[in-house]
Amino acid sequence: MFIISNKTFGVLSGLSFAFILVLLLLAANANAATESGRINRYVVAVSANNGGSGRPMLRYAESDARSFAKVLKEMGGVQPQNVILVREPSVAALQKEFSNLDSKILENGASDGRNEVLVYYSGHADEKGLRLGEETYTWKDLRNRIDALSADVKIAVIDACGSGAITRVKGGKAVPAFMVDQSSDMKGYAFITSSTQDESSQESDKLKGSFFTHSLVSGLRGAGDLSSDGKVTLSEAYQFAFNETLQKTETTLGGAQHPSRDMNLAGTGDVVMTDLRATSAGLDLDESVYGRLYIRDENGELVAELNKKRGHAMSLGLPAGRYAVNLQQDIDYMGTSVVLSNGKREKVTLGSFKSVVAEQTVLRGEIGDNRNCSSDGHVACSLDSLDHNGKFRTTFNIIDKDTSPRKGLQLGLLVAQTNDYMLGSQVSLIANIAKKEMHGLQAATIVNVAKEHFEGAQLSSVVSYAGSLDGVQVSSALNLTKDKSSGAQIGIVNVAVDTLEGVQVSAGVNYAKATDLQVTAGVNAALAAKTQVVAGVNYATNSRIQVSAGVNATHVNEKVQVGIVNYATEEKGRQWGIVNVCAHCEKSPVGIISIVGNGVWSVTPYLNEMGALGGSVHLGTAYFYTVLDWAAFFKKGSGFSEFEKHYEHGFGIGTQFGKYGSHFELEYTFFNVYDKFRLDDDGKFGYHHRGRVGYVYQVLPGFGLSVGGTLNVTSEGYLNKLLLKPLGDYHDDLHIKKHNARWWPGFYAGLTFGRF
Repeated sequence: MFIISNKTFGVLSGLSFAFILVLLLLAANANAATESGRINRYVVAVSANNGGSGRPMLRYAESDARSFAKVLKEMGGVQPQNVILVREPSVAALQKEFSNLDSKILENGASDGRNEVLVYYSGHADEKGLRLGEETYTWKDLRNRIDALSADVKIAVIDACGSGAITRVKGGKAVPAFMVDQSSDMKGYAFITSSTQDESSQESDKLKGSFFTHSLVSGLRGAGDLSSDGKVTLSEAYQFAFNETLQKTETTLGGAQHPSRDMNLAGTGDVVMTDLRATSAGLDLDESVYGRLYIRDENGELVAELNKKRGHAMSLGLPAGRYAVNLQQDIDYMGTSVVLSNGKREKVTLGSFKSVVAEQTVLRGEIGDNRNCSSDGHVACSLDSLDHNGKFRTTFNIIDKDTSPRKGLQLGLLVAQTNDYMLGSQVSLIANIAKKEMHGLQAATIVNVAKEHFEGAQLSSVVSYAGSLDGVQVSSALNLTKDKSSGAQIGIVNVAVDTLEGVQVSAGVNYAKATDLQVTAGVNAALAAKTQVVAGVNYATNSRIQVSAGVNATHVNEKVQVGIVNYATEEKGRQWGIVNVCAHCEKSPVGIISIVGNGVWSVTPYLNEMGALGGSVHLGTAYFYTVLDWAAFFKKGSGFSEFEKHYEHGFGIGTQFGKYGSHFELEYTFFNVYDKFRLDDDGKFGYHHRGRVGYVYQVLPGFGLSVGGTLNVTSEGYLNKLLLKPLGDYHDDLHIKKHNARWWPGFYAGLTFGRF
């Protein structure tokens, strides 16, 4: 038996007390470290579908920004009040949001911990910077502004064409994650972009978002957790998004898309972007599951897509709800459904999946059962299978109706209708109807209708309609497309509710949300048009080239307007016309009357050496303006109380040497001179050429004094003689061939009112 003495017991008791004291101190230090290591995270998610004139309107920039912010709010430790969503901002508005964020961070600066800012942008960009409507936020200014944010860690994710221009080829150093390591002293920045400098970033109607953001969000929800530690770091999320984006875009028309990064993070950890344990519901994929997984919510939206390897378990963080999980293994397709509840995780094994029912994977009717289609590529696969396996058929009925996939010729005396996919032709007297996608020809006396997508030609004497079009519509009345299309519309009235990448030719009216070329004898109207040619009226919200025998009107024009009357709110090119009007012109218009809001519009009453009281109107810009002039002559010796019967009016051009306010100006004006107000057979007329150099002194804004010298030449008319001269005797008479002329130097003085 082992006996402990009183002395020994006392020693052990003292050691136990000291040990407990040490444990308490360590616990207190750990709690203090936890508090001091807290992370304060902010998200600024910016979306800009509109990249200005000449660029297609994006569809999913806003939803992409919401998806990015949502996953970080659910799994990235971002408090709802720290999520800032910015839609369609101007440069100034975005800069203001950054300033407000700085103020917010400084307000919260009293609390311990590290501040992190994640900036996300989805929209248009080019080699110069972000395209925010008609403005550009340069890469240099954007990067400097993000670098200057009042935070320890700044992460920018930019999903836009050419976004790689903001990065340099440089990778971050991978070290253990810090979200749990509260002693981390991480500082620095990271810029992640969806493409390299010379690549296009692409969005997909199938994904209802961009390839890059969709892949990045899938990775953040857990697909990118390569280490299987329940956390997704910045490096893991980037690597997953890189591989998935490249794989999805290698065969697209836009070409392979390579995300890039510039990371300069110093400290003891890698940035943990999301923690799967932070979600209230989750989906666990067993080691036995392998292949391509597509996960859709109860609305059919694709929320995650990934390749899963056999023997590797995976967890995904998802909001509570019902989900369909489809699995593709080579040519085999399987599916299952799960309901995720708050506070609970659902596990899916390979045995949970069942083969997808025939209606979802195999085309019906004459196609055969040797061709399978995944739900994500069903239309293209169905048409391809129909093309390779379908039998060519020709049918004829008074009303020819087919409910099966169709390849061949469908003839209806009155109506031809197909309810499924079709490759071939429909011909009828009254109507052709295709309820699903059709490739081929529709020819009808009255109406053609393609409810979904149509590729080919629609020919009708009255109306042709397509949900979307790749081809041509020809009718003698109305052509109409609802969704984004490409090709040509030829008719009296052409309407493209969405973008038409192609041409509209009509005898009456063309309308498109956005198009390349509109040609008509009546009216062209578009929200965005590259080129409009018309005999009547062109109207566009954004345009590049407008040519008209009548009126051109646009809010923003990029290149040129040629017409009798041209109007633009903002003219970046040049206007050529009889009357030009623009609120803001970057180049000088050329015309008889040019009214420029930011240019020259002034009136100058004056007296000159001929004893004339005149008035001139200047319209245009400081670099080039037109002159409208009129003058009547006082009788000599009347004391400026009585006018002669003769008068003159003229038109000219001039320049102010490119300066507004007080300035020198140089002008030439050509006058017609008449000896009385109503010219009859006994009347006389002549010509007066005047060049002048003057100076306008601005006394007050809108008011100035004008003085200058002139050189004058007058000549006889072809029928009658009328030679002007100054009041003094300092002119010289000339005889040139059969015509008499007179010249003299002159002067003038007057008052100038307006903008000069």
